[in-house]
Amino acid sequence: MPLPKEGKDMDHKDWEQALADDYCSYRWARLLEPLCETFQGWKAGTIGYEEVDRALEAAYKEKCALNNLFCQRVDRIANLVRWWDVEWFEAWVEEHRPPAHLDPDQA
Repeated sequence: MPLPKEGKDMDHKDWEQALADDYCSYRWARLLEPLCETFQGWKAGTIGYEEVDRALEAAYKEKCALNNLFCQRVDRIANLVRWWDVEWFEAWVEEHRPPAHLDPDQA
């Protein structure tokens, strides 16, 4: 979702939704890219079924965690991301400043 650089023309709900959407994309990519590499290794004959099975099990557990996170209300997702993944959150906020009433730097 394209956003104004400083968040001036958006309300807090739009900002939280953008954060949740971007975090969802980030987490799914982080889950699927290694799984894709595992399948490519299997197809190339460098990885056996046991390793594929372990990768699938780990991916399934992570998928369940993602489902639990992203079934929350958007404001809760935003707060959870802020506390659980501080590094990602801070990098994202650098590019997507929150609306003034949510920005702790404006207080």
